[in-house]
Amino acid sequence: MVERNLDETRDFPYAMTMDSTSPMLAGGIAYSELVLGSFDEEKATAVAQRAHQKLGDRASIAFLFISCDLRDSLRDIVELVQIHARCPHVVGCSAGGLIGLEEEEEEKSGFSLLVLRLPNTELEVVSVPVESHHATWDQCKRWSRDGSEGWILLGNPVLLGEDWMSHWNDVTGNRPVYGGLASGSHRADELFVFNERGIQEGAAAIAIGMRGGVQFCGLVSQGCRPIGEPFTITKVNDNLIHQLASKNAYEQLQETFHKLSEQQRERAQGNILIGLAMSEYVEDFHTGDFLVRSILGGDPNNGALAVGALPRVGQTLQFQLRDKEAASADLDLALRKCNRDLVQPPFAALLFACSGRGSHMFGQPNHDAQKFADSLGPLPISGFFCNGEIGTVGAKAYLHGFTASAVILADK
Repeated sequence: MVERNLDETRDFPYAMTMDSTSPMLAGGIAYSELVLGSFDEEKATAVAQRAHQKLGDRASIAFLFISCDLRDSLRDIVELVQIHARCPHVVGCSAGGLIGLEEEEEEKSGFSLLVLRLPNTELEVVSVPVESHHATWDQCKRWSRDGSEGWILLGNPVLLGEDWMSHWNDVTGNRPVYGGLASGSHRADELFVFNERGIQEGAAAIAIGMRGGVQFCGLVSQGCRPIGEPFTITKVNDNLIHQLASKNAYEQLQETFHKLSEQQRERAQGNILIGLAMSEYVEDFHTGDFLVRSILGGDPNNGALAVGALPRVGQTLQFQLRDKEAASADLDLALRKCNRDLVQPPFAALLFACSGRGSHMFGQPNHDAQKFADSLGPLPISGFFCNGEIGTVGAKAYLHGFTASAVILADK
């Protein structure tokens, strides 16, 4: 155990001035680094010191994504970041793969660190329990009501599900939300989320709210593109779709499949999903207009499709094709949109990628991380491969799969 005076983590002996030339009045600044291998105190100290040298002042918050095998060293790493990066808040989770600048390390030991200094931005860092009656939920509600730019959620996949997300949307007034679920092990008891006080055993998520001087630009790339024609759902029972445009839903799927080219049909085997339109006021649907969900099964006898959602009569559905070409093009499109929406050059990003992406999907390493670097430049970035991704589509935040979700930060 690293011997530390814990008071150092709460009251840093660091002078801060507030004159007109002070860096405290400057915009956001960030430092990121990906560190591989077993825990090494000297190496972790040096990383934190480099962050402090770059930021030049007391940091606001650090995001730390760490492989499960370093769990016993977590407290040491957190304390080293707090002390040497002058950073009071440290949040993160276990990770099955690590993401840094232009680099993705799948199933490797180590950690990915992003340290932020946000002098003009207020932060709310909350450990949110499963139970919705807890006072913490009221705290999140007040923060959102008082002008939150958005939230970052780092979730425990054992405790955070669709019902939890639905309640979160209701409580926070559908503020933008992006994040991911802890990964790194097939054993539920080996997954964890944490803050500077340690692993939060009963928390469904660590929530980080931002407001003030930061522009909070999020993206969700679901890795699919629409195929065939959009249909209106005309008969549905829970998650069973019986009719699309008053015709047998299973037959509509079959017809859509057979209208694909031969090459597309080969790629489509096991890779057709549904897309539920987030708005009915769109004349021409495109990638990004849908909430994508899996087809769980189909019954040719009664014509029903079982899907991983609860669609409604009158909603527009279009089948989606998931493959590496569609996923790459979709991410390009999402990044271009973020670039258009940013009012200032970005200073940091957090990337949450499904564990089914990476070299498993693209046949080569570093795909998503390289796309971010190509689009945004050498931006400090950190992230991990997730057990599920969180991102806002339309007006609500959802859990996703095979998705890249991200937050890009810029000054207003």
